[in-house]
Order: sequence, then structure tokens, then C-alpha cells
Amino acid sequence: MTPDELERLLGDPYDPLNPYGFVAAVARDAQDAFPEELCAKLREAGFHLNYLPPDWGGRFESFDRSMLLVRTAARRDLNVMPGTMFGITAATCLALHGSPEQRKRAGEILTEGGAIGFALSEAGHGSDLLANTARLEPAAEGWELTGDKWLVGLGHRCEAAYVVAKTGERGPAAYSAVFLDLTTGTNGLDRGPQVPAAGMRGIDFADLSFDRFPVPREALVGREGEALESVMKAQQVVRVMSMAGSLGIADTALRQTLDFAADRRVGRTTVLRSPYPRRELAIASAALLAADATALAASRGIHVLPETFSVWGCAAKHVVAESTEEILRRCGGVLASRAVLRDGIFQKLQRDAQIVRVVDTSPLANLRSFASQLQQTFSLSFRGAGNCATSPDAPAAKEHIQTIFNLEEPLPPYAPDRLDLNARGHDPVTAALPLIAPKALARLTAPTDHPAAELVTRLVTAVDSLPADLANTDRDTGLIDVAERFTWLHAAASCLHLWWANEHNPFFTTGWLHATLAHLLARATGTDLRRAGDAQLPALDITTDLHDHDQLFSALPVHLA
Repeated sequence: MTPDELERLLGDPYDPLNPYGFVAAVARDAQDAFPEELCAKLREAGFHLNYLPPDWGGRFESFDRSMLLVRTAARRDLNVMPGTMFGITAATCLALHGSPEQRKRAGEILTEGGAIGFALSEAGHGSDLLANTARLEPAAEGWELTGDKWLVGLGHRCEAAYVVAKTGERGPAAYSAVFLDLTTGTNGLDRGPQVPAAGMRGIDFADLSFDRFPVPREALVGREGEALESVMKAQQVVRVMSMAGSLGIADTALRQTLDFAADRRVGRTTVLRSPYPRRELAIASAALLAADATALAASRGIHVLPETFSVWGCAAKHVVAESTEEILRRCGGVLASRAVLRDGIFQKLQRDAQIVRVVDTSPLANLRSFASQLQQTFSLSFRGAGNCATSPDAPAAKEHIQTIFNLEEPLPPYAPDRLDLNARGHDPVTAALPLIAPKALARLTAPTDHPAAELVTRLVTAVDSLPADLANTDRDTGLIDVAERFTWLHAAASCLHLWWANEHNPFFTTGWLHATLAHLLARATGTDLRRAGDAQLPALDITTDLHDHDQLFSALPVHLA
């Protein structure tokens, strides 16, 4: 299935009678209803198979393809993601350390459209996983599980659960994972009432309570003490797919706002042609184009250099989630009263965005997860960066960048066993700037200077200053601030690499580069985005053209129904 085929299958989302359209999504939201009909239609078409490997009975090919499919579906209703894909975290953990029997059973459940719950967090501890208290105690036939797990997705519907609990006393190695088949018996398990959430209304969240729940010995996933390693690696994958949800929300928000702005007249002109709202929509457009590029690069990078994804994935997730918030804020300002109507799609988008923003971890925990790697990252990636092009690793680095960022290059197969908890000082995106920036500047200044050239120079200077910024900051709040600045510069470098590697692709114009760099550098420096408003105006020209031609707001073309 291609995204174009998916669009044709689900029909025009603006049709008020379409059960897979916006009106139906808003009606379900008002009733806290699960998207039964929509998810059934998607399962019938095999949509849910696109994150499962072929040896599990799935159709996964690459993350850029799967992310585009999910994004295309999620623009109609984000609830299609939890409704069809909440098993992705458990599946990834089992792919890393599960036994053949566990993988076979998981594949059976998921390919048939069932659900596997992921039970990690506890209400009293949140993202402080080392404080969790649910425990596995030895018993005659294996273990007994006692404790409470919080906000388990599809907790009432799931036929199995991947549960993390303590088998030791302290530290990461004190936690083990078990894969529980919940269809064979539920003595000692209370699924509790459904927990309502502000967004993703109608999706089944439940608190699972275990009281001496019997766990057979063969339910252990991998070895004792390695659960958190699996979980942290799996979250890198979930971050890639969660970005698809954010981009789907952003697409609909901007599309709805452009419709309003083009039709609504103010005096002798339209809202779209009025200077202030036009600038706001240009900022929103630049944010979406930059987020699209950042997510696209990440979805390809995990195939080529999965070892670096503990840094790369966190940076991309932060940029895409925060950019979606920015898009909603700017669009909400243009829509004004229409942004707060209870029976409109926009309020649902706002609430859903808050959920997908924290679906794998909170924004602060996401920044903290790679902030501790910053010292090593900067010392290795930027020390002597000016000599990168002549170093022994330069040919390999150039090949990696070419494969990742040239959209015509085939990707190697995804290798989850190469995921790592620490990038060991490497962010290939920013580290490749000394290799690419001089060539980009030469293209931008021949035959005459383009304003984007100055932004490329500013980007290189900003990246070079990061080690000094890190050295001069405190080890608490300041470290998080530098980490956040790094995410925006990482995104800007991704945009530059995409522009450079796709010279003959008509999407990646110099205007596109100018708008995305201006936006991302303003975010990196904390500058009011309106001060770079003129530089971001080309982004609005790009999104309005895509909208006029019924195309997804993406570098990868998708024709919309």
C-alpha cells in the first residue's frame, strides 16, 4: 500500500458523510468513542502490518515509508495510531531480546489486529524508572508479579502485555521484563477502570494492578536485568513513529487554517494576504517544512547509522513535537474564535498534540536522555572539525551523508541489533557540516550571493560555539538549555544536507532552504520568530502551492483525496 492508495481508500476527509473524515473524527471525540470503523478499515487493508517485520508476518520496508503512511492516516484522526499501532514498543523490545516462541506469539497477536500492552511506568514515579516498585518474586513455577502499572495503552483490549518489574535491588540491572499472555488466565490481575485522557479521547488507557499474578518461567524476556536496556532502545524507534503523529496533526492544522485564510475577507483583501496573519502563516509553514525535513532525515538515518540514534532520535523528536506546538499556536492566532469551537477539528488537534508530545517520554526527560552525552558528543564531533574533510574517516562520512540525505539512494535493511544506548560522541548530522557547508556556500554564491549563504555561515558558527557554551554553563538547567539549542542546530544541518544532496529535486529550492534555516536558527538562538518573518515567507508560498495541488506538506509527494 502506498500513501496515495491509502488516501483513495479512505476518501475525502472534508466530506461530512465520510466515516473516515474530519466530521466523523470530531463526533467520536465528543463521545469518547474508539475509532472502531476507521481502524477496522485500516486493518482490512493491512495498514497495521507496516511496522512489523516480514518474518513476523508484517510488511515493514523502511521507516521513511512507514512514517509517511502513518502520517497520511493520522492527518484524519491521530487515534488511528494507538488504535492500530500501540504494540510497536513491546514488539521492538521482543525483536531485540525475545525468544523465538515469544516473537511468534507476538506476531500472531499483532498481525491479526490484536494488541500487546506495554506496562512500564508507575503513577508515583513517572519517568523516574529506577524508582519503580512493581516486583517479580520467585515462586514454584517461575515468579509472582505484584504492583501497579500506569496508563497502559489499550490496557483493557490487550491480549498480552510486556511488563517491566524489579528482580533485583537497585540500579538499571534490577529490572527484568516478562511477556504475559493474558488470554490464559487473569487471577491476580485487575485492569481497573478506563483512564480518560485530555487527548486521544476514546482510546483505552488502563492502570493494570497485579497481586501475586502467576508468571511462568518461560515468560522472561531475554536475561534477568536487561529490561531497561531493551526499553531505552525501543523508545528510539517509537520516537521515529511518534513524529508521524505530530506531522499529521500539523498538516491538518495548517491546511484548515489556509482554507479559512484564503476565503475570509478583511476589507478589500483576504486574511491570507493581510500582512500580520500572512507572516504568522509563514512561520507556521516554515516550522512544518523544517519538522518534515528533520523527521525524514531521522527516518532514513536509523537505517544507516542506528548506533548514533540515542542522540539523533532525541533531537528529531524534540524539534518535531515543539514545532507542532508552534504551528498550532500560530494557526490558532489566525483562526481566532474558530480555534476554540467545541465542535471543530482544531480543538481536537490541540489536545491530541499534547498526548503525542509525551507518548514515549516527556519533553524534559527526552532532553535529559541525551544531555548527559553532550560533552562527549562535542569533544569528538567538533574537535578539529575544520579538518574533517581530510581525515581518514572523511570518505566514509561522505558516503553515509549521501545515503541518508539523497532521497534517490536505497537504504540498507533496518538492523535493530545495532541500536545503542550511547552514541559515543557521534552526531553525524552536525559533524558533517565542515564537509558540506563549503560546497553549499559555493553553490549559493555563484553567480551572485543568495541570502541563504549568510544563514549557512551562521549555522556553522553556532555549531562551532557549542563546546564553549557547554563549558561555560552549569550542570543542571544550563546543560538542558544547551541540549535544546543543539536540537535546533541538528535540524538546521539536516535541512542543509537535504538541500545539498537533492540538487535536482524541485522541492528543495533555495527558498525552501532560506526559510527553514531562518526559522531553525531563530529557534536555536531564542530570537522572536517574527524578526525573521520575511525570510520565512517562501515557506508559505511552498505550502499554499502544495495545498492548491492537493499534496501533503512533505518533501515526499503524496496526492490527497
